[in-house]
Amino acid sequence: MDLDWYIIWDYRADLLRGFWLTVRISLAAMLGATLVGVAVGCLRALPSFFLHRLTGLYVEGLRNIPVVVKLFFGHFVLGLDALPAGIVVLVLHQSAYIADVTTAGLRSLPFGQTEAALASGLSYPQIFGSVLLPQAVRAMIPPMTTQYTQIVKNSAVVMLIALEDLTFMTQRIEHETFRGIEASTTVTVLYLLIVLLIALAMSALQRVLERRPS
Repeated sequence: MDLDWYIIWDYRADLLRGFWLTVRISLAAMLGATLVGVAVGCLRALPSFFLHRLTGLYVEGLRNIPVVVKLFFGHFVLGLDALPAGIVVLVLHQSAYIADVTTAGLRSLPFGQTEAALASGLSYPQIFGSVLLPQAVRAMIPPMTTQYTQIVKNSAVVMLIALEDLTFMTQRIEHETFRGIEASTTVTVLYLLIVLLIALAMSALQRVLERRPS
């Protein structure tokens, strides 16, 4: 098979543009999904039957609707612009999983800590922010790394609403040059680079937290 890797150099500007768009979408979705997911996860951990059922519906509903369906609904039915639609959908989808990660991390802590904090006069927001989450985050880092990786992989669906991310650029190069193997290989390496950077950053964060006294 005759491969022509010079094609990749010819399309370097397109690939770089797609790379940075993928990074921007992924980072925005990671931040949003973390904020929403942690909030929902904390609400699920409260001793309230109503909140438990409500957050359960949120988590199960979003987890069981495919990302593509949510993307098309947000863009074509609700009329959101392509970029906001892509980010919002990724935030909602992954926040459901991060909520489960958060709840599991909180439940791994001794229940007596919550009782003691309540007895000392702290409110639930203060308990989560100052007592429980700082401890639970250590156990949450490995599964959170997985969730952030999923965001990067799921970000590829935005090409379906004409956002020129890395996957979109793969299709463009293949369509214009019939060099799909070269394009797919290069884009795969770029996706792996993003995922590797996430893994390294989360690993470094975990080492920092482990050095801190409990």
